[in-house]
Order: sequence, then structure tokens, then C-alpha cells
Amino acid sequence: MTVKKDSDAIESAKLRELCNLVIHQADAERDKIINDARNEINLWVNEQQAMLDAECDAILKDASKRAGETASRMVADAKSECNRERIKLQNKYVDAASAIFQSKLEALRNRRDYKEILAGLAIEAIEGVPAGQDILLKLSAEDEGLGEEITAIIRKLMPVNITYDPVPGEFNGGVMISTADGHWSVVSDWRAKTEDLADTIASRILSAI
Repeated sequence: MTVKKDSDAIESAKLRELCNLVIHQADAERDKIINDARNEINLWVNEQQAMLDAECDAILKDASKRAGETASRMVADAKSECNRERIKLQNKYVDAASAIFQSKLEALRNRRDYKEILAGLAIEAIEGVPAGQDILLKLSAEDEGLGEEITAIIRKLMPVNITYDPVPGEFNGGVMISTADGHWSVVSDWRAKTEDLADTIASRILSAI
């Protein structure tokens, strides 16, 4: 009887060791999958951000050139005006360049990878969402038909619970990311991108005058 108990104890110990080994291997595999997914997401976001930055820079250069040419002609006609009028003209050039820049961003809608661009903007915004929150994605009226495709791209790349809100947002292009409870939200649209670069646009335009 004692021999059988000893045998049962040995078998139980072996079983525990086997279970611990399986759990350890599962934990290691889980960590590897999470790290691989995180690295893949970071690489994809960086690639999308680099593409958007390059596109913005090209648009900014074109807008600066066009606005600078207009500015040169207008300044030549305004030499006799007082300094106050000169400042008003400078502001006009900056506003014109900003409008050109924003219109070029809006033209991104014609690109084949437009869905990926919007998904990249959304992922960039999601990084600021408090951990563990359910997320809502909202698009502009012009892009509302892309919502399900974009959320599918995001779900594939990030372990987040994101839902598309079909009610269009009152913004122009880009995306709006918010928490389901409504306590946190951010709009990353073309107007916001233009405002983020307002100082750069002004600096480039004024240096060309």
C-alpha cells in the first residue's frame, strides 16, 4: 500500500513538472508573439509616418514656392505702403500658403494608399489613448465609406478593441479617435496638420519675401 502511495506521489510530481514546463513554454511563446506584433506595428507606423512626412514636406515646398512667387510680386507693388500694411500682406501670404498646403493634403484622398494613410493617422492617435479603453473611430463625411476597412487594418496591426462610428465627424479629412465613454478624444485631420506646421509655413514664407 505504501509502495502505491509513493508511486502516486512520483507520478503527481512528474505531472506537475510537465504542467509547469508547458506553462513556461506557453508564456515564452506568448511573449514572443506579443513582442513580434509590437515590433511589426512600430515598423508599419514608422513607415506610414515617414511616407506622410515626406508627402507633407513635398506639399510644403510646392506651397512655399507658389506663395513666394506671389509674395514677390505683391511686395514690389507695396513698397510705398507703411509697415502696418506690410505686416498685413505678410499675413495674407502665410494664409494663402496654408490654404494651398491644406488643399494638397485634401488631395491625398485620390491616392491608392489613402486608407493606409488614414489608418496610420489613427494608430498614431491611438498611442495617446489611456490603456484598456474601448476605442471609437470617426471619419469625415467624405471618407465615411472607408470606416470598416480602416478599422480592419487597425485591428490587424494592434491588439485594441476599436469600433467604427458611422456618424460623420465635423472635420475635414483625417480621423477622430475617442474612448467609448467619451472622456478622451483627439482629431487628427488636415486642418490640425496645417495648424501643427503653421510656424514652419510662416517661417518659410517670410524668409522668401
